[in-house]
Amino acid sequence: KKLATRMKIAELKQHCAKPEVVEVWDTTAADPRLLVYLKAYRNTIPVPGHWSQKRKFLQGKRGIEKPPWQLPGFIEATGIQKLRDSYAEKEDSKRLKQKGKDRTTAKLGKIDIDYQVLHDAF
Repeated sequence: KKLATRMKIAELKQHCAKPEVVEVWDTTAADPRLLVYLKAYRNTIPVPGHWSQKRKFLQGKRGIEKPPWQLPGFIEATGIQKLRDSYAEKEDSKRLKQKGKDRTTAKLGKIDIDYQVLHDAF
């Protein structure tokens, strides 16, 4: 009985000034003519489709793989990445006891940087 009283989509499109705003679910509204009139009204924008979702907007990007982070070109030109990699290799080769000692002592002068290259980069 309710389905028989609902307006057809074609009727709604004929009734409205902008038929492109009529959608399939508009016929199920309490007052479909008013809804379509408001949607076709000048200077109105459609409600985004994600407004009723439980998950926040753009939080469901599980399938998208991010490329690994890269240093900007001007920092990479300083050669800092090579120094950091060699320092990390040296740290990996240390024993647990040596790492514990290094934590207690100060970490000054671990990476030898040419300050002129840094000055030129920045």
